[in-house]
Amino acid sequence: MSGSPLSQRNKALLLSGLLLPGSGHFLLKRALRGCLFLLPTLAALLFALRDIMARANELSDQIASGALPLDPQLILEKVQALSTTDGAAMSIAVWVLIACWIGSLVDTFIITR
Repeated sequence: MSGSPLSQRNKALLLSGLLLPGSGHFLLKRALRGCLFLLPTLAALLFALRDIMARANELSDQIASGALPLDPQLILEKVQALSTTDGAAMSIAVWVLIACWIGSLVDTFIITR
């Protein structure tokens, strides 16, 4: 019973929902479809992480130079100020992530019906 289609579907849905979009497609031996979800997700994640790390480096440089005191409240305010200026590129990256996650789950559900 462990090899039943329902069991495979549930495993694929869990992989796509909890790990990375498209990862469940590889379990279902649909690698090309999986890559259609996985590659944009990884690109968006890399972009977002690069942007977040640049901001973290900027803050740590300000703290190290003494321009930003080591006060948690001031650091929090600075982080919030930086996050309000995300820009269109970060918004697009977030929407790509959301669309890939939802699309991967819907596609996994549809191809295993």
